[in-house]
Amino acid sequence: MAKLCRIEQAIGEERAAVIAHKRDVEYYVRRESEADIARKGDVFSGRVKRIDKDLMAAFVDLGNDESGLLRFAMTPGAPRLVEGAMIRAQVLRQGETDKGPLLKFMEPSDAKNPVKEKSSSLREAISARYPGIKFEAGHVNGIEAVAETEVALQGGGYIYIEHTRAGTMIDVDTGTGQKSEVGMTAAREIARQIRRRGIGGLILIDFPNFRKRKIKADVWQTFKDGFNDDPDMLKIAPWSRFGTIEMTRTRRGPTIAQILLNPDGAPTVETQALAGLRRLATEAEIDGGSRLVLQVPEAAYNWLESDPINWRQDLAARIGQRFRIVAGKTTDVYKDEK
Repeated sequence: MAKLCRIEQAIGEERAAVIAHKRDVEYYVRRESEADIARKGDVFSGRVKRIDKDLMAAFVDLGNDESGLLRFAMTPGAPRLVEGAMIRAQVLRQGETDKGPLLKFMEPSDAKNPVKEKSSSLREAISARYPGIKFEAGHVNGIEAVAETEVALQGGGYIYIEHTRAGTMIDVDTGTGQKSEVGMTAAREIARQIRRRGIGGLILIDFPNFRKRKIKADVWQTFKDGFNDDPDMLKIAPWSRFGTIEMTRTRRGPTIAQILLNPDGAPTVETQALAGLRRLATEAEIDGGSRLVLQVPEAAYNWLESDPINWRQDLAARIGQRFRIVAGKTTDVYKDEK
């Protein structure tokens, strides 16, 4: 069981790494621009905007451009809901692309309009997941790496991770390595990557074709053992006739890749902008007196200029008023010669 979490309050986002056996096992990113998002544990007063008898559920306006789903089967003792009624509900599962958050009915609400009443902090969420875990402040590195689709395996071979609307597909390429060795290494690494990336829902892994039953059994067991300390609920199916392993894992929200990247796999404008600010803050720590220039791509520059998260005030409190930003083709930090 994980006992330590390193947490970093970066400019515009909070980053955390859960550590077990001296290795990062889970990563988290929460952005200030997403403060209104309904996360697990949050409590809202919302308005029932539609009853769907076929789904046996109600859609609830939370006042943040999200419609939560409240299933009647999960609301024992709730009064008969009608459209327009105000209710208090707790978020059971964060929403994702094209799917709103899942809600639990608490009680009728006297609020006049939808509003978030209680937010669950990142520390609270991690503490609930790992009771008794200790927190330490520090830089959290490695998050960007777990958003990449390709992972090189030690000893040869690669794994490729792609998210689709239906689920996550993972392919194992032996490359120049031995099938059995690559299979065992991939089994351990895939389990690790699933946890670090926050992947949930349906997951399909396409391994090489192993002819020997013992190798297949060893690979399957090694993969399963990789989740021994995982608090999430998961089910792992036996090998399919096509040499694949299917599994499901509790979906807790968007993956790291879905937070950092666009659907086409490129860093979002916000990701580029915040990465530039982290680099600027780091350079300022190293060079304690110089005035610095942060250069970022034009789209990121425009995002920073609009200052949607009041980053200038935060950065100035950390390093002083010794910086300016400019637009360029790449991200860079250099001394200001003006």
